[in-house]
Amino acid sequence: MDIPVFELSGFLHPGETFHMVRVNIVSRQDLSVHSHDYAELLWIEKGSGYHLVNGERQRIGPGDLIMIRPQDAHTYAASPKSGGITLINIAFPVETLHHFHERYFPGSTHYFWSAGPMPYRIQLPAEILHQISAHAEETMGHPRNNIELDSLLLSVFRQITLYEALSTPANIPVWLVHAIQEYTTSDLFCRGCAGFVALCGRNGDYVNRTVRLHFGKSLTELINELKMRYAATQLIITNMPIKEISSNCGFPNLGHFYKIFKSLYNQTPKKYRRLNQTMF
Repeated sequence: MDIPVFELSGFLHPGETFHMVRVNIVSRQDLSVHSHDYAELLWIEKGSGYHLVNGERQRIGPGDLIMIRPQDAHTYAASPKSGGITLINIAFPVETLHHFHERYFPGSTHYFWSAGPMPYRIQLPAEILHQISAHAEETMGHPRNNIELDSLLLSVFRQITLYEALSTPANIPVWLVHAIQEYTTSDLFCRGCAGFVALCGRNGDYVNRTVRLHFGKSLTELINELKMRYAATQLIITNMPIKEISSNCGFPNLGHFYKIFKSLYNQTPKKYRRLNQTMF
């Protein structure tokens, strides 16, 4: 049986470089099986059903994000009693895949660039799903050009890579992942452990035990790593005095800041800045 090939040009208005839509699939199967000359990124916001892809039927539901490669033959089917599947779908040129592969994921055989029989798929927690949907909604109100496309894709990739980096077979709780992602401001740093615990919404002793269980380190050690990650970025992208960076990270004692930074980066903040701001 011949499988129809959808072309991106058939969905674009003049001046557009990508197509994006929020759609509700209400029947058992709204589309025939098809492939395309473009890549697709989609995620399920609500409802349940099946993704029929490359001859297999996969159950899908809220939080599922899938990266469809051009060669993948697929369609969707809603469960009879689910009320349909609501999803956001972004269709964009293969050239964008080449650009992202070369610039951000050189040599990668992950995500869109996997060679396996099934496309990449991940189950995202509600907090992350809400963030990427909010960014997509904002993008829908802007011109559909490469700037908006790259911004949205980078945002999604950032959320996914952070989540994957923090996810282990031990199944790190979503609330802990969220706290780590949000612990990025001077106000929180200056509150130390209390600022992090507030983000977790749990008892401090419980947070400390959970951190030790999943990371093999104390809450204080994890917090210091997050603070130094922020400090390292500031050392590279700003000319802010190191004493001010130290203070913003919750270290009024500059000597203590130097000691913690050097223990993690094997060099002083001053040397780290000099090496990373050198122009060749």
